[in-house]
Amino acid sequence: MAKKGGGRGKKGKQGGAAKRGRAGKASKAKQKAREGRPGKTRSPKTAKGAGKGKAKAGKGEKAEKKGVKRKVEPKEEEEEEEHKGKKALTPKRKRKLEITKLYGELINPGRTRNAEIIVNDILEKLRKRTSNKLAEYCSTNVGARVIEACLKWGTKEQRRELLTHFKESLPKMAQDRYGHQVVLKLLLYSSKTSTSRKPTEEERKAQLKNLREILDQFSGKNLHATFYHRFGCKVINGIYFSTAVRAADKRRILHSIAVPQAVALLRPELPSSKPLRQLLHAEDLTEQQRRDIAQHLEEAVEKAIEKELLGHDIVHLLFQAVCEVASDAQLTQLAEQSMDGAAYLLSSKPGAEALLRLLGVANAKQRKAFCKDLKGKFAALAMNAVDYVVMIRLATTIDDTVMLSKTMLAEWIKEMAELCFDKYGHKVLAWILQPNDKHFFSPYERQCATLPSPTSLKAPEARRQELLRTLKPAIRSALIKEPLKAAGDKHAKDLLAAYLAADWDAQLVEALLASAQKEAAGENLGLMNDGTVVNTFLVLMKLDPDQGAKLAHPLWERCLQSHLAAAACSRCSFLLLAMLKSSDALKGSILTAVRAQKAAIEKAVSAAEASGLQVTGARKLLGEV
Repeated sequence: MAKKGGGRGKKGKQGGAAKRGRAGKASKAKQKAREGRPGKTRSPKTAKGAGKGKAKAGKGEKAEKKGVKRKVEPKEEEEEEEHKGKKALTPKRKRKLEITKLYGELINPGRTRNAEIIVNDILEKLRKRTSNKLAEYCSTNVGARVIEACLKWGTKEQRRELLTHFKESLPKMAQDRYGHQVVLKLLLYSSKTSTSRKPTEEERKAQLKNLREILDQFSGKNLHATFYHRFGCKVINGIYFSTAVRAADKRRILHSIAVPQAVALLRPELPSSKPLRQLLHAEDLTEQQRRDIAQHLEEAVEKAIEKELLGHDIVHLLFQAVCEVASDAQLTQLAEQSMDGAAYLLSSKPGAEALLRLLGVANAKQRKAFCKDLKGKFAALAMNAVDYVVMIRLATTIDDTVMLSKTMLAEWIKEMAELCFDKYGHKVLAWILQPNDKHFFSPYERQCATLPSPTSLKAPEARRQELLRTLKPAIRSALIKEPLKAAGDKHAKDLLAAYLAADWDAQLVEALLASAQKEAAGENLGLMNDGTVVNTFLVLMKLDPDQGAKLAHPLWERCLQSHLAAAACSRCSFLLLAMLKSSDALKGSILTAVRAQKAAIEKAVSAAEASGLQVTGARKLLGEV
């Protein structure tokens, strides 16, 4: 087989040589034909190998020349770099580089030139670009950053110049990805005055003029088109919450979106006279006008949901208004549309208040999805000034307590020590312990937490007990660790009182008494002379189920009896006066001790009065003897 294959190989080589021979003859024939053509001169024949020798000689000469090094001039160096593959900058890129160099110099804190001069150079170069307007330049990332820097570091005159140039293009810029940021900076810096002094009348007039020129561009169709745009809504939101814009102008913007034209034309004084919520409940509105406003609000909210604008606080005002006037059926429909993005409503108070009502009509699946969106944030929300009422609402509306225990309560337990002493966190815990108690919660908090919840099926008390099984041991551990500190804290004291009101815990009371006994032995009775601690003990003594036997009597015997003179001259005198009203046995014991030490107490009271201290409680106590 190998020999057979080898034979074929030789045959192939021979065939290839034959083909080459035929091709060679044909090429020679063509060459002769060319030589025989008229008008063509034939170069003289050269000896075989003469051309090769010349080529070799040429290579040798090049090699000799290559070996000689010489200094390259700068211009030649640039030409060589271009030949090597480095592209020369186009005019457009050169212009961009000029601007970016000036921008880098402007934002550099260590710049040597004055910012006004640099801004002037940038604007001068941009003015020369007649083919490209500044408004179009702001639609690029670089352009927007450059103009924002010019607004920040420019003078009042330069800012005014930019405002004049952009004035007609503001609605279009507000809907641009990069341009809307320029509009917001224009609003900020054109209305800015000195914070270290009161602005002059001239500065105030200039500020109002600039604001008026900006606001005039956002009215009518321009306002509606900008508001329902994902970038434009940021601009309207910035205008509405700007401190420089007057309340009447803010109401005009909001009412132009929230109030239908049919009502606005009949009642032209309404849009700027009252806030939106007051307008909805105005007595001088007819029922038809009230229905028209509610329907228009519902349509506006649906459009905002469709455009994904829930992340803006101005939209939350619309949600708050529509939720207050909507029926249960309308709220249910709104919950179906908006619960997927309901977490965005937590960023403002109006949004949180709207969410309180939506949670009342949401189904179990929607509430569960909402809790999933809040994973990892429950503790922070419970300590938030706006959202703590939403956490209370979740604890009072969700029927799936197992899910709550694994998510919300589990996160609270991890941060329990901080929650107990937090201004808002302690209220969330106290509600579960002692719900709707007027001693611990304001009317606003009670109203928010007790809104109707038709889709919650579990009995409120059963839900509360199931939550307490998980939460109560953690609260107890946090309080028993530092009971007197909790009693002296203006927030934790209410949680301590709510805990003992829900369940009188003998061990917690014992820990509190032991801590108080230790403090009373210190100088000036330690924390026992603190007003907050005294008030807390007064509250707890009223909660004592045995009329003082479990707290007042041991507090007297262990903490105050052995330091009676010091206690009488301190804030603890009010504790002694309260103990006189608890039981006859305790009253008799205290009065006997006061009579026995009356001289020492009077001496201590006189010394305290001489030093300027108030001893009203001590005088009342001595008056009881």
